[in-house]
Amino acid sequence: MAYSPILDEIKKFYSESKLVGSTNYFVRDGIINEPLYRHQKKRVLFVAKEHNIIPKGQYQERPDDGYVEWWNEHVHLQFSHRIAEWAFGIQNGFPSFSHTLDYQLKHEALKSIAFINVKKSGGSSISDMDVISEYIEQTRDLLLRQILEIDPTHIVTCFRSDRLAEQLLNITLQRPSHGAFGYGMWKETQVVNFFHPSSRKNKKFLYDQLAEAFNLCNQIIYC
Repeated sequence: MAYSPILDEIKKFYSESKLVGSTNYFVRDGIINEPLYRHQKKRVLFVAKEHNIIPKGQYQERPDDGYVEWWNEHVHLQFSHRIAEWAFGIQNGFPSFSHTLDYQLKHEALKSIAFINVKKSGGSSISDMDVISEYIEQTRDLLLRQILEIDPTHIVTCFRSDRLAEQLLNITLQRPSHGAFGYGMWKETQVVNFFHPSSRKNKKFLYDQLAEAFNLCNQIIYC
């Protein structure tokens, strides 16, 4: 599976910059499986902050591999299982949540998405929001080129705070009264700013909230 040449430009920028952590392990991302992704009526892009480098002994990541290799191979760790459940919901009109969704269905859903981090050098499980914001500021044009090349119909930014999503896409998101998520439109693409996939909140709660968020996006379209 090929990666976009834009990643080489981002990696080169990192090598020449003084951004915090820019020389850390560079993790490639993008469309997981091009034929599957392009075949989807709903092309879903998930955007996260940075890759959490797993300590050795817990899960061994092969050098030079990225999300394309990892997720075409299997669904691993809570993070990717949750993304697979959310992707399955979006692509299938959010059928009733199942705590025992078949592994093959999850893997097929995971392979059919695109996924990027706004900071592509490895980090930790706890991100510094100011550092992430600086990466968005410095590489925004490159990130937007990557997103436009991916050409999603649905974007889920997993930032929790709307500030980063609004900074990246230059939009203003709305929030429902309960405040669980932000939602809006970027060009003709539905955008939901949501919880991180590793959130410890109830799986069904998260799934149902994401369904509500995209329902509100649909209401914007048809207003």
